[in-house]
Amino acid sequence: MKSCFMRRTLPLYSALQAYPAKIVLLVVLSVMSLCMTGARAEGWHPEDIPMVHLQDGRRYVSNPDNILAASTVSHADSLLGAMEREHGVQSVVIVCRRIAGNDPYDFCMKVARKYGVGSKEQNSGLIVLLATDDRACQILTGSGLEGTLPDALCNRIQKKVMMNDLKAGNWDAAITKGLEAIHHIVSGDESLKAAIEGEEDSTAAIIAMLVVVILFGGIAFIAVLVDAHQKTCPACKKAQMKVVKKQRVKVGQSIWAIRSTLRCPRCGHTKTSLTEENSYLGGGNATGPIVTGSMLNHGSRGGSTFSPGSFGGGFFGGGGSTFRF
Repeated sequence: MKSCFMRRTLPLYSALQAYPAKIVLLVVLSVMSLCMTGARAEGWHPEDIPMVHLQDGRRYVSNPDNILAASTVSHADSLLGAMEREHGVQSVVIVCRRIAGNDPYDFCMKVARKYGVGSKEQNSGLIVLLATDDRACQILTGSGLEGTLPDALCNRIQKKVMMNDLKAGNWDAAITKGLEAIHHIVSGDESLKAAIEGEEDSTAAIIAMLVVVILFGGIAFIAVLVDAHQKTCPACKKAQMKVVKKQRVKVGQSIWAIRSTLRCPRCGHTKTSLTEENSYLGGGNATGPIVTGSMLNHGSRGGSTFSPGSFGGGFFGGGGSTFRF
């Protein structure tokens, strides 16, 4: 029996002696493969997502699970590159199967904090995430981009532009249409913005207008009552004081005022009041944070050569929209 066992095991023993390096390498690769499979089953972590822009400044779309077609990635990279050059909006698009924790908002905020996407001066960063197996889509905007892409508008892009393709599993179409809509809006296409907003925004605008009218109407009515009370004669309290004389007087260095004399037509009581003439409101630049081509200058990217890209240290305040489909 012992000789039989030796005859059966001797070839295996000889193979182990002959090829120890290959055996060890095979075991190591198998263990690594199992670890990677486990990681993919759990989902991608923010720090593990390949940040392709840091290797090639012309690229913006991270597609680690090869969900998108190469042509879709190329078109998106071209579109996002133009949006950065022309409007200063620096973008990161991530398309994967699953994310660890299944919290798209938290995932994108961690990516934003880690890399600082967008201009530090303008905070004009944009992150778009699609996790297909998690059925989740996230648009996250830098604080300087929230006026151009407010939360409600981001949500409507997801619902009205991307939703049908997302539900049907047409990932290429969903990403392409969503990014094109964002590009048009950032470029100032009001017609597309109005089409996306639709009747929902019209109703909201009417309600907002009614609220404003009621509010200002109430304020005006109160102002009339206060003015009438102030003009009531303090002596007889029966009639309103009438202005009978106005005079321009100097009340300080370079300060002029209007002195008004009021008289009660019923009892003859008089009083005076001063109104400053030189008051003014300080001017300021009320232009919004959105972004022109001159804000970021990234130079030419023509030709076949490329160089690593970088992020500008932008800040994200949490604007955008989370969408489950």
